[in-house]
Amino acid sequence: MAHNERFEELVALRALGLPMGADGAEFARHLAGCPECERLLAELREAAATLSTTVVPLAPPPDLRRRILGSLTEAPRAVARPRPSIVPWMLAAAAALLVVIVGLDDARLRRQREELRSRTDDLSARLASAKQDLARQDLRARVLESDDVRLLFLGGKGPQPDARGKVFWSPKAKRGVLLAGNLAVLPSGKQYELWVFAKGKPVPAGVFDADSSGRAVFESRDLSAVDRAENFAVTVEPAGGVPAPTGPIVLVGTPS
Repeated sequence: MAHNERFEELVALRALGLPMGADGAEFARHLAGCPECERLLAELREAAATLSTTVVPLAPPPDLRRRILGSLTEAPRAVARPRPSIVPWMLAAAAALLVVIVGLDDARLRRQREELRSRTDDLSARLASAKQDLARQDLRARVLESDDVRLLFLGGKGPQPDARGKVFWSPKAKRGVLLAGNLAVLPSGKQYELWVFAKGKPVPAGVFDADSSGRAVFESRDLSAVDRAENFAVTVEPAGGVPAPTGPIVLVGTPS
């Protein structure tokens, strides 16, 4: 049974030792599998025990000893016994009930704050992801729609001969968009890294992953330092990339 406010009210009755009626059996089954109610019951029992120890004991009347000794020498007579006062117990029960109510409200507010914080974090993550997607779409549009865009084909090599790719390179934007297929899904700790060759030397252009079907769409980082792209290649490298190629080449091509 899912946790709800009704079970929190039954927790209060259990903590005070009050009868629960027909709800007792249902609450017992729920308590066996609800850590939230178990934690709340322990807290309320501790609060009730603390209150019970703070009740000030009643001092006996000063002439009680004299009356007891006098009754031993007098003839027995009917003595009206005073009814025990229930005021201290009523006050203690009322105070314990107040603590229970305050505790329930505090637990409910804490849970609501946690849910609100979780929703806020989720919305923030979604907003950041949406901004990132929008930036990528804008980048693709600027590269793919550039009047100087060049198309370069990449073929598979080494351990992945069936891999294929295309690079849309804009010398004006100094960026490229890679579309690749038939790539292997790499193990944890490995990523693909794109390289652009300028003056015969490889320049890192960023790392990316292939999806479960072996496809990848990747926008390179800003390559303003590259005067002219002579070649492109993709290698398998440690996650995060390296400044110079160390792994096997899986895609390579030349400008058309």
